[in-house]
Amino acid sequence: MRSTNAKDFCNLIIKSNWGFSSTMSRGRGMGGRTQILDKNQPATDGVGAKFNDSIIAANSSFLEAVDSGNRLRGVNYFFGLMALPGILMFYWLGTGGLFKFGEIPIIVYFLLLLAWVVTLPVIVAINILVRWDMFRKTHYPMRFNRRDRKVYAWSQDMGVVTMNWDDIQFYTSEATKSQDRRGMSREEIRGFVRDRNGNMLYHLVFFKYEGLKGMKGVLEIWELVRRYMEEPDGHIQAYQVDQRLLDLEGKRESFIHSLIQATQVLADSRAVQLIFAPMVMWAGTGRIIAKCTCRVPRWPEWVEEKCRIDPNDPYVRNRHNERPLTAKEILWPLFCFLLGWAEVLVILYFCFRGYF
Repeated sequence: MRSTNAKDFCNLIIKSNWGFSSTMSRGRGMGGRTQILDKNQPATDGVGAKFNDSIIAANSSFLEAVDSGNRLRGVNYFFGLMALPGILMFYWLGTGGLFKFGEIPIIVYFLLLLAWVVTLPVIVAINILVRWDMFRKTHYPMRFNRRDRKVYAWSQDMGVVTMNWDDIQFYTSEATKSQDRRGMSREEIRGFVRDRNGNMLYHLVFFKYEGLKGMKGVLEIWELVRRYMEEPDGHIQAYQVDQRLLDLEGKRESFIHSLIQATQVLADSRAVQLIFAPMVMWAGTGRIIAKCTCRVPRWPEWVEEKCRIDPNDPYVRNRHNERPLTAKEILWPLFCFLLGWAEVLVILYFCFRGYF
C-alpha cells in the first residue's frame, strides 16, 4: 500500500487492530505483498463462503464476526507467565546472595547491578506479553449490518467505532518470502477508511485464519462477508453454511470450546495436533486463564437498536440453535490437552528428579 505523502505513511499504522492495542499493532509490520479486493467481485475461483471459526451470529439484519486475534488469545500471556518465575528466581537469588556471603568484592555488586539492568527489558517484555490478553475483553466483535450498510466494531483503544461499508477499502496482506524465513508469517485481510481530505481514519485487520488453508481460509471468510453485504440472498447463504458458529455470543467461551480452538492453533491436521500436544496444552491453558480475567463485551443500546432482529426472521443462527457438540468433537481436543500436560510433566520430572 503506497501513501500519498509522508504524513499519510505515518498514519498507516493500524489504529484499531481488533484484539491488539495500537501500541502492539505498530510491531505487526506494514510491508509485504498486498492485493486490492473488489466488493462486487468474488474473491477467486474455487473459494466458497465459510465461517472458519470466525462467525458468532448470523441473521437477516447483521453478521457478527470475531476479531482476527481470537484464535491465538492466551498464547502470548502463557509464554510471559512461564518466563516470569525464572526472572523472579534470578532476582531473589541475587539479592539473597548479598546478605548470605557478607563482605564481597565491589566488582560483584557491579556485575549484579549490570545483570539487573540487562534483565529490565526482559521484565518489560514479560509485562507486555501478560497484559496482551489479560484484563481486557474476551473478544472484540464486529457487526456487518446489511440494512444500514454499516460496520460496528469493538476496539481496545476507542470503544465501539462505526464505519460505512462502502467507504472501507479491503486488501489482502501476505508476508514476503524474507519475512516468512524470519518467522513473520502473515496471511490476513485488512481494510482502511479515509476522510474527505484523504487522511487515514481507521486501518485495521479484519480477518485472519490459522490453519493449513492459509490465505484461502482467509478469503473464504471474506467471501462470506462480501456475499452477505453485497448479494440479495447473502443472509440466506450465511444461514446455509455447514460449519459451526463460535460459542461467544454474550458469554465467555466454555472450557471445551477453548480447547477446540487451542487444537487448531497449529494446524487443521489431527496428526500435527497429536504430535504437538504440548503446544495444545500451552495454548489451551493460556486461553482458559486469560479468558477468565477478561470481561464479556456488551454492545451499547444504540448499536442493538440499529441491529434489531425481526422476531419472525427465519434465518437466525446463534449459539442457542446450533447443534450440540458430538462426542468426537469433545473428546479429541480434551485428549490432546491432557496428553500435552502428561508429556510436559514427564519431561519436567526427568529434568528435575535429582532435586527431589
